[in-house]
Amino acid sequence: EDIDIVCGVYKIYSGCHETQVSHSSWWPKPNIWKGSGLDVGYWSPTCEVWYQKRLQAIHDGTATLRTATQWRSALLFYRKTPRFM
Repeated sequence: EDIDIVCGVYKIYSGCHETQVSHSSWWPKPNIWKGSGLDVGYWSPTCEVWYQKRLQAIHDGTATLRTATQWRSALLFYRKTPRFM
């Protein structure tokens, strides 16, 4: 899927069977972004700061792949961001 390429998704086989797969990514997928505190209806300055920090961590080698659950948790910090009405 194209969005998996954009988000840098890796399919990690987590068990003995081929059906046990975990998806981890460098960036949150749209379904995780939607409803997060950063999903304010437009690309805000806060979104840009978050993006630049994440990109720098990836370049520095300090970022790690995250599962959907880890992404949800990481983006909870931004829940109080005002929404665009």
